[in-house]
Amino acid sequence: MRILAIRGKNLASLEKAFEIDFTAEPLKSAGIFAITGSTGSGKSTLLDALCLALFDQTPRTSHASENIPIRDVGDKTLNQRDCRNILRRGTSEGYAEVDFVSLGRETFRARWSVKRAYNRAEGSMQSSEIRLHNLSTGHEEPGRKTELLARIVDLIGLTFDQFTRSVLLAQGDFATFLKARQPEKAELLEKLTGTDIYSRISIAIYEKSKNADAELEAVTRRIEGIERLSEEQRMTYETEKLTITHELAELKETVDRLTAQLKWQTEHARLCDEQKQAERRLEQARQAITEARERYEYIVQIDRVQEIRDTFKHLENLRQTFSESQANLQTAIRRHTENEPLLTEAIRAVADCEHEQTQLIEKQQQIAPQIVRARELDVLIAKAKKDLEEARKELKDVQKRKAKTEEKFRNIQEALAQTQKELITREEWFTAHRDFELIAARTELLLSLITEVQTVQEQKQRNEQTLEASKRIVCDQEKEMERLKQEAERLNKIMPAEIATLRAQLKEGAPCPVCGSLHHPAASLAETQRLKERELEQAKADNARRLETITADLETRKNEITKISALIGNYTDQYTATYRKLEEHLASLPGWQALFERAVLAEHLNTRKTEWDNASTALTEAQERLKRLHIDLENEQTRIQETDQIWRVTTEKNEHCRNVLEHFLAERQTVLRGKPADAAEKYFADNLSLIASKLKKLNEKSNLLSAEQKSLNDHIAQRRQDLAKLVAEEDMLQKAVETWMTGKEGITAERLSELLSKSNAWIQAEKQALNTLTEAETTARATLSERNKNLTTHYESNDRPTEQNTTSEQLQACLQEKKQQTEERTRRQTELEVVLTTNARNEKQVEILEKERQAKYAHAENWQKLNTLLGSASGNKFKEIAQGYTLDTLLGYANKHLRELTSRYKLQRVPGSLALQVVDLDMLNEVRTVHSLSGGESFLISLALALGLSSLSSNRMNVESLFIDEGFGSLDNDTLGIAMDALERLQTQGRKIGVISHVSEMTERIAVRISLTKTSNGKSEIRIRATQPKD
Repeated sequence: MRILAIRGKNLASLEKAFEIDFTAEPLKSAGIFAITGSTGSGKSTLLDALCLALFDQTPRTSHASENIPIRDVGDKTLNQRDCRNILRRGTSEGYAEVDFVSLGRETFRARWSVKRAYNRAEGSMQSSEIRLHNLSTGHEEPGRKTELLARIVDLIGLTFDQFTRSVLLAQGDFATFLKARQPEKAELLEKLTGTDIYSRISIAIYEKSKNADAELEAVTRRIEGIERLSEEQRMTYETEKLTITHELAELKETVDRLTAQLKWQTEHARLCDEQKQAERRLEQARQAITEARERYEYIVQIDRVQEIRDTFKHLENLRQTFSESQANLQTAIRRHTENEPLLTEAIRAVADCEHEQTQLIEKQQQIAPQIVRARELDVLIAKAKKDLEEARKELKDVQKRKAKTEEKFRNIQEALAQTQKELITREEWFTAHRDFELIAARTELLLSLITEVQTVQEQKQRNEQTLEASKRIVCDQEKEMERLKQEAERLNKIMPAEIATLRAQLKEGAPCPVCGSLHHPAASLAETQRLKERELEQAKADNARRLETITADLETRKNEITKISALIGNYTDQYTATYRKLEEHLASLPGWQALFERAVLAEHLNTRKTEWDNASTALTEAQERLKRLHIDLENEQTRIQETDQIWRVTTEKNEHCRNVLEHFLAERQTVLRGKPADAAEKYFADNLSLIASKLKKLNEKSNLLSAEQKSLNDHIAQRRQDLAKLVAEEDMLQKAVETWMTGKEGITAERLSELLSKSNAWIQAEKQALNTLTEAETTARATLSERNKNLTTHYESNDRPTEQNTTSEQLQACLQEKKQQTEERTRRQTELEVVLTTNARNEKQVEILEKERQAKYAHAENWQKLNTLLGSASGNKFKEIAQGYTLDTLLGYANKHLRELTSRYKLQRVPGSLALQVVDLDMLNEVRTVHSLSGGESFLISLALALGLSSLSSNRMNVESLFIDEGFGSLDNDTLGIAMDALERLQTQGRKIGVISHVSEMTERIAVRISLTKTSNGKSEIRIRATQPKD
């Protein structure tokens, strides 16, 4: 995998669009290049752009440990881990783009872009987008953002974490790793190799073991919490339950018998009541029939007259029809009489309308020629008006063009005069500032020298501050060392260690080796005194250990002071040399030293350079503008002459068109009195249409009245014939009715009319009512018979109480007593069943839980064994074991790279720990601690470890592009030489190496540099330079 180009725009301090093309010179031929710039200039932003285009992530945002929202624009916020925060403030869009060679040796271009809503700087941040082009085939890869990111991982063979470990070498982390303590080593190694899964596994094993123990304990507690009966208790409860069952059977028999007797008495009383109710209903039914006797007789008469009903009804209908027909005849005669004068008037109106229509047609024919001529004149007038309007419009346009041309001519004259004045002013300005011309041409060089002087001065000041701090620490440590020495003398005076040893060896009766005494009171000191002596010895040992530590630290500090002093001397020399160059170039700029002291010289030069460039551009533009204005002035003079000629021609044409129009208008006033031809033609057409419509309506009215009179004559004749027939039929029907009434007693014409006036519905309702009365009497009689029978049957039943004098109250009291006894025995039986059922269920549950407990015990035992081997609450146990194997693998790769860098050293792991030791092959395989390595040796080993991690993370591919972002700031000149030799050996292996550093001694030794220079408002500019490296 090889990086071919990096591009971007509006990323942090890099505002303008930039491009770093590794396929173009001077980067193409450079195996090693430097990325330089002061702090905050945007060096790491280049690596962020590289990662954004490939992974939509950056190392800096992905390492943020908390999800804290930070303000974006307005009231909007973004998470501090959101990589879109890299978009420069005040801009609306930005992008990062990378060209690279994939594992398949094809060339691709990945592009990450983001923008704000409505493409405005104050708009809300939108989602980022990823695009991928295959430059080898010229096609864009399809897919959504997640699919394209996965595609990129497949193409380069590295995930984001692997990429940051393989391509962006954290050499500084390994420098820290070499001398870290054991727990810190494990954490650093975990961070570097991305093997934090072992910590999570260790914690997971610990949690699993803990959970398994808790589950086993929970099952055990559940078993212990279940209550069970003893065998004796269970047998007692079952015997009692059997006894209660027999008692309940006897009680049930007694309750059933008493319930039946009580029910017999209740039923007997009910049957007696029902018998009395049936007797009352029968009496009421018989009374109702007696009261309805007249209704029965009336309905009989109605049935008798039904045989003449049809004839009588036909007679009544015939009489009604006769009356209606007679009234209809009178109406028709009256209507015929009324229509006679109306018909006469309608015939006369038709004749008048036809005469009016004839006169109007004759008048229309007389005026037709005038209408034709009016139409011809209207067409001529319209054309004349159009010609006049066009002539006027043309004249107006010509006048506007004439005025505009004259105004433009005057404006050009004014601009010409103004430009001549401006040109004189510009030339005078350059004459006054001629001394700055040479400085303006060297501004880029001067800015570079100023930046270098400021950087050297800052480095010198920081080292001087470090030197002063180190001197103060050395002074404090020397005072502390003197104090510790005095404390050691004080402790030795209290009781030397040899006296304490001899005193412990004294025996009563044996001579003292010092005084020869046979009695030794000091040897019989109390235990308290001996404890004090041990404390004294411990204090001496602690004091000696602190003295040894501070002595070693003091020696290190003094060495550091020596190195810093030498470094300050180098910075002083470099500052002096660069400052002299500034003096040479700025000799013609008065007061530049004061500007330099106030740190505004670079800004002043930029301002003056911008002013010079702007003035040069303005002068050139004024000269060009003056030439153009002379040409424009001549052209406008020609246009004015042409416009005057066109204006005269257009004025004459306008006058001719106006005369023609006036002639046609005068003639049109004599035709139709100037009225529109369409109006005259419409007048005749509308009036003829109205007369025709009126004539049509009059004819329709006349025809309608004639037809109606004929219809009325026919209707009158027909009605007279119908009346004659009705009179004959009425006489016949009247005779038939009178014949039927003969011999019918009590049936008069009025009575017959009354009886026949009842409708069938009324007759049916009355019959139904009378039938209901009869049926009610029949039903009541049958019900009484049934009730008597039921009472006799009930009295003869077996449930009748044997004791005749036993009352319902007595039976109820006895029944209630037996039910209460039954309830008590049933309640006790239920309690026994619940106890026995619960006990059986608990026994079954205990059996199930016991099986579960055995399974949980085996499960917990397995996890406990695994936890003993690998588990821990912090995750350290398995982490340190796994990191040991990881470190062995890493050392294998690192030693391979170390042999390529230097053949002298080999790295080994101290057995049983994560500590490292170095084998010096030139010293007969002497084993050395990493703390004894010099700065250059530490750099080589750290670089070998970083390269080893790169190989470990990308063991299936060749990474041809490497970026080293740390580790050079604290190296002296000799060590930097070693580092450069190592990096040059790396580039001979076919890799392109980018060194990111602001150490001038480092970057000066590298020929090709990508320089990032700060400008105003937090912006930086990128320049790619090729210089001759210093030896």
